[in-house]
Amino acid sequence: MKDIKLYYDKDCPFCSKYATFLKLKENHKLTIYNARDNKELMNDFYKKGFDINRGFIILIDDLVLIQGSDALAYLDNIAKNRLFIFRSSKLMFFIYPIFKFLRKIILFLLRKDTNIIS
Repeated sequence: MKDIKLYYDKDCPFCSKYATFLKLKENHKLTIYNARDNKELMNDFYKKGFDINRGFIILIDDLVLIQGSDALAYLDNIAKNRLFIFRSSKLMFFIYPIFKFLRKIILFLLRKDTNIIS
């Protein structure tokens, strides 16, 4: 059983819906964190080359960090509820930048800060 920590932007409707969609708890220990409530840790991740503003970050067994489309592909691969668009890493390579762009637009319209890291 893997210990998976998912860091996401709770203010982003897309991110929030996906985080609640995941059904991993039966086979894995999944803990979901709002990145906005963990800014110090997000700054530590940033120093290691992982910017939460570029997408989800997952920490596996407190050793492995994965971000963005790779994180979504990993989660979808082990999830009980799989989404068709996340099954292909090649497809995700093209779609994920669109998701990031839409996140910025939605957060702007909701008058939320698009930059989580201080």
